[in-house]
Amino acid sequence: MKTISTIMTASPVVGNPLNKFSQLLRLFTEFPVHHLPIVDDEGKLIGIISSNDLPKVFLSLCNRPEPLKMTMDVIDQEINLTDIMTTNPITISSTDPISKAADIFSKKKFMALPVVDNGVLVGIVSLKDVVPYLNYIAAVA
Repeated sequence: MKTISTIMTASPVVGNPLNKFSQLLRLFTEFPVHHLPIVDDEGKLIGIISSNDLPKVFLSLCNRPEPLKMTMDVIDQEINLTDIMTTNPITISSTDPISKAADIFSKKKFMALPVVDNGVLVGIVSLKDVVPYLNYIAAVA
């Protein structure tokens, strides 16, 4: 049985909780990612932000009783990444079988999982990584 390490993206693009929201947006636009793990200075995973979380930020700012002047500087002051990230996300190990990721994706309706070994982020695996492998297994079965 193949392991997660054979299909994961190693050393993924990451954010830090001290990043500003504008820096987060830049990462999502400059790199072809839809999920951004948030790590501390030692590479330990502390959360994850999905591109689906971004519109919610703007909606929350628009729905405030006192309207904000929507400049990036104001948004950077108002939004902390720790407020929008999913903390303590479900993770998978690089040595876990691919079928474990498929099972999590199926049951939890996630699109990506951080890959963590010994508390340190080593990669990310997405549904798009798992599906071709499962299709191959089904074809040879």
